[in-house]
Amino acid sequence: ARRGKAHLVIKLGGTDITYVPTFKLFLQSKLSNPHFRPEIAAQCTIINFIVTPDGLEEQILALVVNVEQPDLERRKQDLVRQ
Repeated sequence: ARRGKAHLVIKLGGTDITYVPTFKLFLQSKLSNPHFRPEIAAQCTIINFIVTPDGLEEQILALVVNVEQPDLERRKQDLVRQ
């Protein structure tokens, strides 16, 4: 990116494009584990929406334990953070 006469521009394929700070791009992949180059991954937020039955069970169990025994769930969270 570089500054044009009065605005910030990005050079894309030899063409200068005006940078708009509110622009957002969302990409979706059907790949289960897509690979991105480090320079791309460093500038993106990558979200994995894959839910496994074990992961879902763990999340639901954590919610139930948090309601029924909040101290136990708090201790579990403390252990996970260590």
